[in-house]
Amino acid sequence: MRVAIYYVPDRQDTLWTAGTRWLGRDPESGEVLERPPVPGLAQATRKASRYGFHATLKAPMPIRKPLAEMINAVKASLSTVAPFSLPPLRLTLEDGFVALRLGTPCPRLVDLADRCVQDLDDFRVPHTAAAEEQIRASSDLTPQNLANLKRWGYPYVFSEWVFHMTLSDQQPDDHIFRMACDFFAESAARPRRISAVGIFVEPEPQQDFILITRIPLAGGSGTYA
Repeated sequence: MRVAIYYVPDRQDTLWTAGTRWLGRDPESGEVLERPPVPGLAQATRKASRYGFHATLKAPMPIRKPLAEMINAVKASLSTVAPFSLPPLRLTLEDGFVALRLGTPCPRLVDLADRCVQDLDDFRVPHTAAAEEQIRASSDLTPQNLANLKRWGYPYVFSEWVFHMTLSDQQPDDHIFRMACDFFAESAARPRRISAVGIFVEPEPQQDFILITRIPLAGGSGTYA
């Protein structure tokens, strides 16, 4: 089993509706959803759909302590973090991957991701030497990426972390990107608030990730910053 901490929009947010429809499933309810009529979309999002609609805060990891204990630790870590505003998002196409990214910087979001990486790392089972070498061989990693991989189990943390909500597997052309620009135009442009994070679980290797619970940002007595 692997566990991840992800940002996910509120269930009432139109972005959640759009993102889950685009990927063809709701990872929280388990419902299979009708996708928009985009030719080739199911094939183009096979891997992205398995992970669910999200942005990574703490990357998937095997854990060495009970899941319930980790959930309590997430609650404790977020108990002093107040909800905050997220800037509008924009569609991007980089290295063949379609994704939603921030339109403007959001330091509070960076702080949240850093906190999740650092505060929950004691639960992570370290990579074996063979697994770490496989990651090294399959990715074009910088010296800082490699240092992060060795220390934190994931190359893209802290200064290397970039908010992104993946909407496709790697594509040979811009067809899916153009369709995504139309489909997400309204929902992505809206400002929204981050008031919780999601705990996702991959029960067995290669199974779909499921959203098992949302943990609220409990600091600041529910006020938004």
